[in-house]
Amino acid sequence: MSEIIIRNLSEESMEETVKFISSCQTVDESFIAWLGYSPEEIKSQLMDLTPSFTESCLIAIDGGVICGFLGIYVSEEQSTLRLLGPYVSKPKNWTEIALNLLAAFKTKIPTTINLAKVAFYEANVNCKRVYEANHFNVYNAEKTLIRDKKSLSNVSEVSNQKINIRYYTSSDFDDFIKLHPETAYFTGPEVVNRLDDYNQLIVAATDNHVIGYVYFEKLRGDGYAEICFLNVSPEFRSRGIGSQLINQVIREAFQYDWVNHIQISVRVNNKEAERLYTRMGFKEENVIIALQRDLNVYPWGDFT
Repeated sequence: MSEIIIRNLSEESMEETVKFISSCQTVDESFIAWLGYSPEEIKSQLMDLTPSFTESCLIAIDGGVICGFLGIYVSEEQSTLRLLGPYVSKPKNWTEIALNLLAAFKTKIPTTINLAKVAFYEANVNCKRVYEANHFNVYNAEKTLIRDKKSLSNVSEVSNQKINIRYYTSSDFDDFIKLHPETAYFTGPEVVNRLDDYNQLIVAATDNHVIGYVYFEKLRGDGYAEICFLNVSPEFRSRGIGSQLINQVIREAFQYDWVNHIQISVRVNNKEAERLYTRMGFKEENVIIALQRDLNVYPWGDFT
């Protein structure tokens, strides 16, 4: 192996980089959460990163060919960064390249960040080994569930005439913020700022108050839709409102020929929610584990 060069991602290397990441994402042993599958979807996500991709993404190059990638997504509001990688294509040198990419971020981590998080499939044993050896601890595990388009005819009808299922409007903001978890991947304001033809927020309302919502994204480049957040106010649970919201997503998403399936994640110990999704035609696909490192206790430094 020639000398590995670590440098910032540039516009010139973007196309090769997203193809490299895409090839890794299709393999369970190298899958990382929070990025898509197709080069088109991944490019769109990298272009939206804050700070810009030229500052928040690194690539490893061996003999002029990309052999590694690591990016970060920074949420100043949550004082958190999320790691997008590392992806490494050289099995014999996986650990060396991964550690070099991680160490290269030492000067790029804002001092206001308190937590570093990462998530990946259980099968990605290389990432698990390196992160656990460097003060990252498991804080969550979620099952990924899939519902195929072919089961659309089996959508169950759950109605409640007192509940209005509709699209979010700006007047719903205060109610929505109260329901949305503070530690979610996107904050409430970030969800609202993302809304467009592909990223949509549907609410359940009664007496002009939002009592539940579902936020989902249609990922055209990857050919599927993902339910990112589903929440119902505690006093209105067990009334079929969650089912109504999911049914609406199923109808909305499968209107598009290119949406082949819908994906949702559920904590492994949330048996009640898993039973709901299973009744609605979702089947387990994989398990994602999430780890975090407290940067107040273990500041970003050398990795071993």
